[in-house]
Amino acid sequence: MPDYLNIDDEIIESLRNDTEYAFKERSNFFQYGRCPNCGKKELFVGKDKPGLILCNRRDECGFSITTRERYPALWENFAERFPSTDHDPNATARAFLGVNRGFNTDKLEGWYTQGFFQLPDNNWAQTCRFRLFEGEDYWERIIDPAHVKRAGKKARFKQGTKYTDKHWSPPGQVIKKNDRVYITEGIFHTIAYHHIGKKAVCAFSCNNLPREFIAQHKDDNIIWCLAYDDEPGAHKHIRKYYQELKTLKQTVEIALTGSKKDWDDLYRLDRLNDEELEACKWRGQLFIAESAKQKAFMHYAWKQQSYCILPFENQLYSVRVNLEVLSKQLDGERFDHHFHRDEFFRAAKIKNISNCIPNFLYVQKDKFTDERRYFFDVKLASSNRRYHVGITGPALTEPRAFGQALISNTDGGTFDGAAGDLKKLRDQWLNRQVDFVETVPFVGYDEESQTYIFPECGYQNGQRYELNEQGYIQLPNRGIKTTLSSIKITSTTEFDPTWVRDFIKVFHLNGVCALAYWTMSLFSQQIKLQLQGMPFLEITGEKESGKTTLIRFLWKLFGRSYEGVDMNEMTDASRGRTFGQISNLPMVLLESDREVNSSAGGRPTTAVNWDVMKKLTDLNAVISSRGIKTNDNNTNEILNRAAYVVAQNASVDGGEPILSRFFHLHFTTAHKRPENRPIADRLKAMAVEDLGGYLHHVLTHEKEYLDQFFTYFKVFRERLDQVEELKVSDRTVDFHAQAMASVELLKFLLPEFPDFVIEKALDHVVERAKNRIDRMSCDHPEIARAWDFYLFQNYRTRKITIRENGKEETKTEKYEILNQHKQKNLIAINLNDFVQQARKAYQEPFSIDELKRLLPNSKRPKYLAKKKIRSSREGGNSTPMCFIFEKPSDWE
Repeated sequence: MPDYLNIDDEIIESLRNDTEYAFKERSNFFQYGRCPNCGKKELFVGKDKPGLILCNRRDECGFSITTRERYPALWENFAERFPSTDHDPNATARAFLGVNRGFNTDKLEGWYTQGFFQLPDNNWAQTCRFRLFEGEDYWERIIDPAHVKRAGKKARFKQGTKYTDKHWSPPGQVIKKNDRVYITEGIFHTIAYHHIGKKAVCAFSCNNLPREFIAQHKDDNIIWCLAYDDEPGAHKHIRKYYQELKTLKQTVEIALTGSKKDWDDLYRLDRLNDEELEACKWRGQLFIAESAKQKAFMHYAWKQQSYCILPFENQLYSVRVNLEVLSKQLDGERFDHHFHRDEFFRAAKIKNISNCIPNFLYVQKDKFTDERRYFFDVKLASSNRRYHVGITGPALTEPRAFGQALISNTDGGTFDGAAGDLKKLRDQWLNRQVDFVETVPFVGYDEESQTYIFPECGYQNGQRYELNEQGYIQLPNRGIKTTLSSIKITSTTEFDPTWVRDFIKVFHLNGVCALAYWTMSLFSQQIKLQLQGMPFLEITGEKESGKTTLIRFLWKLFGRSYEGVDMNEMTDASRGRTFGQISNLPMVLLESDREVNSSAGGRPTTAVNWDVMKKLTDLNAVISSRGIKTNDNNTNEILNRAAYVVAQNASVDGGEPILSRFFHLHFTTAHKRPENRPIADRLKAMAVEDLGGYLHHVLTHEKEYLDQFFTYFKVFRERLDQVEELKVSDRTVDFHAQAMASVELLKFLLPEFPDFVIEKALDHVVERAKNRIDRMSCDHPEIARAWDFYLFQNYRTRKITIRENGKEETKTEKYEILNQHKQKNLIAINLNDFVQQARKAYQEPFSIDELKRLLPNSKRPKYLAKKKIRSSREGGNSTPMCFIFEKPSDWE
């Protein structure tokens, strides 16, 4: 039989391969690991007992973590590591009890069997099952965490089991007169007591007291020790059971662990012993105290401290004992709480110093600015309300400032203690291993921790982490949260892909490609890290072609009811802040070219300068930078972490450097069918709660997606390299290969997509790449219209009379009215003159602002410069500002 209690070899191998702690291995120790709390290379753990990792700076830091917490996988996957067989049907359950719970399975032989529980997905989970009440009832614990997650619970009773007033007792346990019996909530807690030679029974829940068992031993002078879990939900029941047992004339005690650790946790840490149990019973006496005075008395009896601060009924009291007075009262006797109650109160001064209890939780540290805040859970005596309060460092140094911080962040919380009282509290809060929580000012992916951080949950390595009670995400090696509260993302794990076929019918190939890009945006930083860039998505098209409906639907897949922002409504400062709010999510820029002017023929007159945006396709592009209030040159840079979607009616304008960065989808109304309208309405009506599970579905497949993405990228890049039209632009090839990889991966994430749809969508991306090359090689339509007008209007003829040798001769002369350059091979256009001439010729008006923006991208004629010249017009004295172009040879 394997030694399930001994997995030291696996622990040592994990320590050896831990790249974050980076230990130096010695003969008997792992040393000089980097401490995550203080950053010093002071972590160590012994090889002979590799259960606890400690920081050697015990006074300055005090960090510790169990190897069970550090390497949880070693205590998981029991069905694979220790499979049951016909000869050993309980192998997995035995391994669970030995490795995971730390019990000596030899002592438990015959107590349990290995069972099976059917999960909601119809798979089966192995369980560790204990028979109850000498019948067919049982309680069972699901063994593997993956099955626990899918089941939505850790343990269960057989359906129909009733345990009110009943108990479970270790088989063979005999209760004798005058015994002390511990009453716990769980079977494993009871087994932990059994392992240290204590008698215990399990009540199954804090809602239950084993009254039948107590009644059987009512005359045996048993000391009943209520050892329920030390958590708020159990406390009210403990008080009730204490009074109930007192009423029954039973001897009763209370034992509390003083932490979130259960009795079997203490057993695994080798701390469940007589000394610890004595401390637990003292905590029980403090817990059951009926007044602040009684609690102060019992605390002194336990700790013998002349000064302390105690909580009682959500208030704080300072307790000072004058030892000189007490010594006189005792008159040479040794203090004994059974006899010296009055003497204590004559020497003690008990003062209320706060009408609330601020329980210190953690230090919040901004990972970019290093700014810190200290967070407390504050409970008021006057109500049941609790407050999550963040306080700056200076407020912890002075009583008045601390009181102001409390009253400013709660409905009436106060602090009236002295400086010594605050110092006492501060020492209790901070002179120990403090939890640090990193914060990020955005929602989405944090590249350092490789974690997706959302307001309600987080994802790391494909695993979902819920926010804990303190409002942050507790990862295996750190706490982290976002400070951004303005972006709401509905978190759901329920995923139903039945919308896929409706989606294809309504949005066709453009919609499939947009969904693929939208999904790819969740991995934009990982993609940029490896491929050095990721394209923008451009969605253009006619009005009512479905652009808005599509974008709103795609946002719902990510748990957000939203559309986008208008670049023209943002200042440079607000743009930097807005762009910096998200990471590995799409930043949708709406109708950025929509401002029109009737004098410009209804075309846009205000537009975004996309050339300044082109850097945002690259990794770690700086969005904005501002100085920090320090005496050096440090700045706080906001980095781009988003993907970008441009949605507008008109196509984005610009030169090759910006146009080559877009994956462009143009929507028309050609695909719209009357019979599809009810389907479109059905998609519109779907709620965020119905669709938001797609985000969860994708992020729980992060590794598989990225592994396949980079493989497909190489395949599709080779395919596009063979397309003759695309050989002029490597960037276009790379970016459209990414788009094709994202389309291909829809089949992995959503098997509901028919193969032929994926193939058509891939071909569609190839055609869009060709279109992009055509777009880059041609002038913008408005530039082409301007040059058409130039050719139509510029060249004129006139008759002139020439006198020569006394004779007159009439000739026809060609001249230019728009070109003001004197050199034959150049063109100089003054825009005010150009627009005025167009108006005189009754042409559709041109916008000067739009021409200023577009003409520098002119390819034929080639743009050269913008400067003042001496005009070629009659007189030649004016010096207008002109756009200069190289005149094509066939434009004479």
